[in-house]
Formats: sequence, C-alpha cells, structure tokens
Amino acid sequence: MSLIDRVKQMDYDYSYKLAQIFNVDSPVRVFFRIATLTGTYIFWGIVLILIYIFAEQYRLEVLTIVFISSIMLLPVFILKHTTKRSRPDYKDTRFASIAFDKYSFPSGHATRATYVMILMPMLMPGWLIFWIIWGLTMIFSRLILGVHYISDILTAIFLSAISMWIFYLLDWIPVFPWAVSLLDLIS
Repeated sequence: MSLIDRVKQMDYDYSYKLAQIFNVDSPVRVFFRIATLTGTYIFWGIVLILIYIFAEQYRLEVLTIVFISSIMLLPVFILKHTTKRSRPDYKDTRFASIAFDKYSFPSGHATRATYVMILMPMLMPGWLIFWIIWGLTMIFSRLILGVHYISDILTAIFLSAISMWIFYLLDWIPVFPWAVSLLDLIS
C-alpha cells in the first residue's frame, strides 16, 4: 500500500469514527442537522437580503459579505468539479443535512464558516464569540453528519484563511473598496 493510499485510508477511518460519535437519533446529531442549514448559500442569501432591507446601517457589511462569498464560490466550485471526490458512503442525509452537491472536496460549508469567523468579527466586533461558536459548529456538523472527510474540511479552512489574508493585503476587507460607491449607486 502506497503512502498516498495509507493517508487516504486514515482520512476515511478517522472521518468515519467522527461521524459515528453520536447515534443517528441522538439530540446532538439532530442539532447538527439543523445547524448545518445555517451554512448554506440559501440561508445566507435570505438573511443578507433581510438585513439589507431592514437594517440600513449594515448595508456596507452586507455588500462586503456578498462580495467575499461570490469570490469564494469560484475556487470551491473549481476544486469540487476538478477532483470530483465523492462524499463518504456513510453520510447522514436525513432532514437538514442535505448534501447540496455530490462532491465533497473541499467543503463549501467549512470554507464559508472560516471566512465568516474571520470577516464578521471585523464587521461586528461585539459578536466575536458568537461567530467563532457558529463557525466551529458548522465545521464539526459536516464531520459529525459524515458528509465530508477531515481532509475536505482542512483544505477548506486553509483555502479560506489564505484567501482572506490575500483580501486583507489587497485592502478588500474589512469593507471592500467599491462597496461605498456601489451603495451610493444602489441607494
């Protein structure tokens, strides 16, 4: 067995063990099934539209999140459709733990959770603890529900952290440069 095969097997074995920690009907697992919904683009789209409409003071922040989210879709999409790694065969897809696509590498939820944990405390400093708890819950939900391998999650965290660092170096965060002029144009 080659080194790569052994690493893949370890990734599968440890990911499987994490997915088996809680019984399928455990209240903890049900919590993770519901929590994972808050990591979808559908959920974020609805929330951001509502914030944009009803909380005018946060419009710059909404535009920044939309901007970062849109950019982050591209590398995740490219990697998923280039590697075409299937989701684990032990995945829990009942109720709210739906897999939104058939590929697992990298995790879109973990990518989003990581950039949200980095970006949102800059935009809403008083909510730092909330965003960290939300992000870690999102990341662990994907492992507990068995819809991702550990390597999917680690790659997503790395991809997101590096991207946010680059955005910061480019002065695109905490508020990307065109947000103010775009907001003037929309308003």
